[in-house]
Amino acid sequence: MDSCCVPGGSCCETGSFFSRWSRIYAKRFRSGGLEPVQKYLLQGIRLQPVHGTSVLDIGCGVGALHLTLLKEGADRSVGIDMSEGMLREAKRFAEDSGVAAHTHYVVGDFVQLSSRMTESDITILDKVVCCYADVENLVSAATAKTKHTFALSHPKENLLMKSLFKGHMVLAKILRWSFHLFWHNWDEVASLIRSHGFELMYENSTISWQVLVYKRK
Repeated sequence: MDSCCVPGGSCCETGSFFSRWSRIYAKRFRSGGLEPVQKYLLQGIRLQPVHGTSVLDIGCGVGALHLTLLKEGADRSVGIDMSEGMLREAKRFAEDSGVAAHTHYVVGDFVQLSSRMTESDITILDKVVCCYADVENLVSAATAKTKHTFALSHPKENLLMKSLFKGHMVLAKILRWSFHLFWHNWDEVASLIRSHGFELMYENSTISWQVLVYKRK
């Protein structure tokens, strides 16, 4: 498992936050399986062939999405996350599922590491864009590494989610929390994805999250 985190940097601060929750995420996946948002992402991804593909899972957490795709016939996956704890759980799940030989895990900030990454057929960002300040560079770097399917989820544009995010952002600033959420212009994010040569092929949502899956033109 490779690492690029610099102690004291924002990458490690975010990683430490999610590492504290990694066992809870793993327990939830082990007992309950995929979340509704993840099921919707997979529905969209399956509109294109999965068998024999490569998967880049950015902010992969405990690995639910790329491990599911490997079991459905994907050939290999790279999971990258700022949290070492999340990746330890993902690695355990990969070993338990018998697909460890087809996985590779990297600790760090994808934007900083993107020049080292090879292209993938499928790229996934599940609940990642709202945890990253420079969403333009994140999306641009991720689409550049995507051959045909680009899938993401982001907070739904409604009063509930906007209020929750804005409230967290204010408290984080006042209390100087190390972990921050970010509310971006989601229409601009979609336009940015399209400007990199993708078109929307699937859309779905829960009360809280919007799911979008694109294919390269």
